Amino acid sequence: MGKIFLFLEKTNEPNIQRIGTQHYAPEMLSEEELKMGVLVDEVPQAENIPDKRPELFYNTDTQELFYKYSDVVLPPTSPEQIMKDLQKELNAVKAENKTLMLALAESAEAQQQDKIENQLAVAEVVETLTTKGVL
Repeated sequence: MGKIFLFLEKTNEPNIQRIGTQHYAPEMLSEEELKMGVLVDEVPQAENIPDKRPELFYNTDTQELFYKYSDVVLPPTSPEQIMKDLQKELNAVKAENKTLMLALAESAEAQQQDKIENQLAVAEVVETLTTKGVL
């Protein structure tokens, strides 16, 4: 594989420069252009990190290439997409609410049944005590 020319851009760090452009036919560049970067044999492959964007840099002291990874800034969503997302979320909340209401109704019904059974048991105990002459 041939040489790759990397155009360098200054950064806030004195020995670190950002790679602006990669040129794969450096023999076509002028002497002036060749003064604006470095020739390398190969460029390292960036890691594929979800939600991160790789940016290639060059250390002028060590003459090494490396990547810095920054968070991907997503473009703003259209109002239509926001409405669709909110409607989808609303429908999910409605379905969950319905499930919770059914569970609550079943619980209230079970409590009512328990209350009736307790009242019948108490009435039975009172009747037994009354017939035995305890009360």
